[in-house]
Amino acid sequence: MPTQRFLNLRPEKQQVILKAAANEFSRTSYTAASINQIIKEAGISRGSFYTYFEDKDDLMCYMLRGFGIQCRRRVFEILEEEKGNLFSVPCRLLKEIMEGEQDTAYKLYRNILTDMNVVSQNHFFGVKGLMLRDEGFLCLLDELREAGDAAKLPASKEELACVAELCILVFLKGLTMHYKELASREEILQITETQMQILEYGSCRETGKPIYISYGSGFYCLSTGSCRPYDCACSQEPPG
Repeated sequence: MPTQRFLNLRPEKQQVILKAAANEFSRTSYTAASINQIIKEAGISRGSFYTYFEDKDDLMCYMLRGFGIQCRRRVFEILEEEKGNLFSVPCRLLKEIMEGEQDTAYKLYRNILTDMNVVSQNHFFGVKGLMLRDEGFLCLLDELREAGDAAKLPASKEELACVAELCILVFLKGLTMHYKELASREEILQITETQMQILEYGSCRETGKPIYISYGSGFYCLSTGSCRPYDCACSQEPPG
């Protein structure tokens, strides 16, 4: 995180530095990004940079934190629009980010998520949240519990933590697939939707009630695992 000296700068000066960093990180991969280029565009000395941030990783962590705050705000807006259904959020958020792909922020986070040297570092993508050791994640769980539909959320905090982590992972997987151009937008959104519906309804497999979701040109029956639209042990047909 930045030093107090950076935080004491005028907001306008902070934005000049952060904009220069965003431009550099969106121009090239995170590994190849140059501090020299950042300080040149920001009009500061190398010595000043290191009084604001420990290193490039420290600067990127701070910028990721800002991105996380924006995403978090939007998550709860979508959650309200979806009447508390947490499982609808990843697809909505993924689609919105895809549609803003010309933005500098899009290019910046594309370069981060496609740089395996970054993704593999635990201080960027750790497991503290899953282990319920991160205070920020615990606060997120409390907010999800308050804003979400209680009928669709696990009763225990441990299970809710797992569901929240899975939602985040499905979202990040879809975003990374898009950034790496591994599939079309439509295919990625369909995969993401299918995964989220399985996560939402998978625990209902033993209720005896068939649950269908759209999949490819047909339907997938969660009750039997059958991908053939009408070849299902359940007597009911997929919804129209």
